[in-house]
Amino acid sequence: MSSHFRVFSLDVGQGMSTLFAVYDKDGKVTCLALFDLGSSHNSKTAGRPTLEFLKNMALQRESPKGRIDAVFISHKDKDHVSLLYGSETAGDPLLGLLQLLPEMSIGRVRYGGRYSWYDGIATVKKKSVNILTLLKARTFLPDFDVRGFPVGASSFRDDFNEGRLWGGEDFGVFLLAANTPYKTEAIGTAEDDISKKPDGDQANSKSLVLVLAVNVGKIYYCSVIGGDATFPTFQYINSYLDGTIPNCYMVLLPHHGSRRTTFGLGTKDAVISDINRDVVKTYAQRMAGKTVIASADIVQRYGHPSLETSQLFLDYAEPTAWWSDPLVGNGRHFTTTNIDYALEPGLYDQRGFKTILTTQNLYSTLYYDSTKVSSPMVAYSPYTGFTAPPYSAGSAFSAGMNWIYTLLPQPMGFLIDFRGVTSNRLPSDDSLTVCKTEDLLATHTFVYRPGGAMTEQASAAPGAAPPPRQERPDRNAGRARAPAQPYRSLPRLTTPFPAKRP
Repeated sequence: MSSHFRVFSLDVGQGMSTLFAVYDKDGKVTCLALFDLGSSHNSKTAGRPTLEFLKNMALQRESPKGRIDAVFISHKDKDHVSLLYGSETAGDPLLGLLQLLPEMSIGRVRYGGRYSWYDGIATVKKKSVNILTLLKARTFLPDFDVRGFPVGASSFRDDFNEGRLWGGEDFGVFLLAANTPYKTEAIGTAEDDISKKPDGDQANSKSLVLVLAVNVGKIYYCSVIGGDATFPTFQYINSYLDGTIPNCYMVLLPHHGSRRTTFGLGTKDAVISDINRDVVKTYAQRMAGKTVIASADIVQRYGHPSLETSQLFLDYAEPTAWWSDPLVGNGRHFTTTNIDYALEPGLYDQRGFKTILTTQNLYSTLYYDSTKVSSPMVAYSPYTGFTAPPYSAGSAFSAGMNWIYTLLPQPMGFLIDFRGVTSNRLPSDDSLTVCKTEDLLATHTFVYRPGGAMTEQASAAPGAAPPPRQERPDRNAGRARAPAQPYRSLPRLTTPFPAKRP
């Protein structure tokens, strides 16, 4: 059995990357899974510390060459894959993970979309190369270990035998959806029959949506990692997932919190119809993340993350903040977001890209932008303004933040520690290297415990989730409905899916 687990939502600028680490009782890393690794902006600032950290983690997993047991690539966009190999730009190359560890081994790779979509993402010795081909070279059985999916694949549908994609005795990765049907595509269409030249919306809709689950006995705690999933993806998942993900401590905002693609709009400023809002509401309701993570950066033309999108997911989040910035206190922290509606019409109509205070469980990798601090300072939520900043004028805040979850198993569930670590401190932060159980109990503040109670004490409490189960497909695809009863609402995770390979 594993001693504990960590999930790292990493700052890579305008991009996305999540790392999952498994530890034994002596603090040794026994398994690593990487979900996306790319950036299209600010990668040299945010990417280098992240890459150094990932290199160190891979070496902890297996020295001296390094190892990552599983790599999941949501889709082909560069801000999700570019840092796997990096850049050979003359004068200032950005060495990606494969260049930093030229002999690193990889257990398996699963990807969204079509293999040929990944052509030209990497340039090796001035020659364009498919990034999946580079990853294949690191695996033991390339044609088995590096694979895509047919259209509409899912671990939660009876007509697909995907099962568990990867895992161990007490953890696993399950597939909510891969290669969502787009326009006239039929469910079950082979990967090689997917369009050879996708437009942006089609590529995003093909994103993998994954459930990362850890368990104690039959009690599962999950996070949802959805790449750039879009409105058609939500419609599709809603059509067969008729309940909530069990004990979801983290949901990653789809497509960096985009308003346009989340709500299926022609433009990001278009009016959201009630039908479209209900589709996204149903999806958010079924994910039910206790905390919401937005992976975004300062490319303001995208409007990522949208506060309107964030709020819909926050409606199902834990009401008490899991992390408080020590420089502001009182359960508050910063987030930088695009305010796309009036917080209080006529009073706090501060629409636009702003850094604001919040007491809600919304955490962005773009933490603080000193050029965009709202004035007067608004704390959201509640909508409270400050005539002067509620912190010392001499305080310095990090521009970027990495969000770290430590999950410590207990007899009836998990203790969860949650903290922010600034990007420039990530490779060497002491809080990330304390791994033995007794040290975790002594040095970490576990803000969540079994039964859902917030606590500052690292002690277990009774209470367990009901046995998870999966309902039959729902005929009303994408329709919002009242939440299912807890005993009927959880996906079938307690019955192990037959993995194709241990």
